[in-house]
Amino acid sequence: MSDVLLNHFYVTSDRATFEATERGDFLQGFGALEKRTTVRKDTTYTGLYLYGEHTYLELLHPDSASFGALSGIAYGVETPGGLVEVCQAMGASRLEEVSRGDVPWFRSCRPEQLRDLAEWVMEYVPAFFRGFHPELPPSRPGIARSDALTRYAASCGKLRERAEGLFEDVVALEIALGRRDADVWSARPIRVAGADIRISPAQDGSRGGILAAHLRLRRDAGSSVQPIGSTTLSLDGRSAVWRFQ
Repeated sequence: MSDVLLNHFYVTSDRATFEATERGDFLQGFGALEKRTTVRKDTTYTGLYLYGEHTYLELLHPDSASFGALSGIAYGVETPGGLVEVCQAMGASRLEEVSRGDVPWFRSCRPEQLRDLAEWVMEYVPAFFRGFHPELPPSRPGIARSDALTRYAASCGKLRERAEGLFEDVVALEIALGRRDADVWSARPIRVAGADIRISPAQDGSRGGILAAHLRLRRDAGSSVQPIGSTTLSLDGRSAVWRFQ
């Protein structure tokens, strides 16, 4: 069994949710939120990104490519070369190097893909930190998720929002899968350290994928429910649940 970490997850939102997230006052103060169009050699997509300490979440624009499913999880490794061991364990023999523009970004591999949930494992490469705003913090990065998130937040001028906003990290995901997908997922020889992945059966005829994300907050936010387009963000003390379906 190989240990991996939660790097981030994505959900493809409807237009109302995307616009409410981008323009709503509440989420502007929730953390480091960036709207970004990413240009890679294989695809281009636009999303909203909420950067935490070690993890982040991504709302894809409804007109963007969705990586094979409407929602998905990126697992991460922080030990140099650790990706090879994980990919071999998962039976994914092909390693890819993904670039952001012309700058190498991360290496990744994909296990057997599910119908309603895209998955991949990724390892940041040192060349990314040398080529993407090397003048910005952190000054001596490794390949940790927190190093990348510091650089992302610095590049969009949101270091203070990341440090002082309510959002700290994604700690759990609720996911619905059909029977075959659930069997494939449960047989994966990986353990997600530091995050709880909760799989439930998809209802007949309903769409599977990520239903909700559980978030850890930096401080007590009281109790309230914030509607965000067709989704809801429920706050309860130092935790929150963003429900997408």
